[in-house]
Amino acid sequence: MVIQDNDAEISETEQQIKPFNKKKILIYVLPAVIAIGLVVSFIIVFSKKDTSAYNGEYNVVSTTSGENEQKITVFYSLPELSASLRSSNNISTTVKLKISIELSSLEDIKTIEGMLPRINDTLLAHIVELTPDEISGANGLYNLKRELLYRINLLTDPIKVSNLNFKTFDIQKNTEEN
Repeated sequence: MVIQDNDAEISETEQQIKPFNKKKILIYVLPAVIAIGLVVSFIIVFSKKDTSAYNGEYNVVSTTSGENEQKITVFYSLPELSASLRSSNNISTTVKLKISIELSSLEDIKTIEGMLPRINDTLLAHIVELTPDEISGANGLYNLKRELLYRINLLTDPIKVSNLNFKTFDIQKNTEEN
């Protein structure tokens, strides 16, 4: 005995494939694609890391003095500074310098990194007020080193910066044409 199922019967019109309704596609699919695109773009834009932040380089030198007494010196590199010097004639002079400071412990690095904007501002404010004659020669460079070290130590008062070393020191003179 065969049981007939009326629901199982498929008419010829139902067997034909219905064409896609383009309006329904636009209504449902397009907003989903736009929403996914917005989410992805927000993630990309807002997850960018700050690439302008300075990641300081440092070297640690360990020395032993006496019996089992170990002393470390941390050489921390400040970002490169570039400034135009004060001039009375038509010659513009630009100085570029890279400085390394000597610290006595690794814990001081975090404090120095937090104060980098103030340190850079103070150093640039001093360098801009100099003339090329004031920093020319060994005596001028020594005076600049001593003054910059004094100003850094004023800013980082609980931390003692023991020395300042010039890694690079370039003076470029350009004549301005009017």
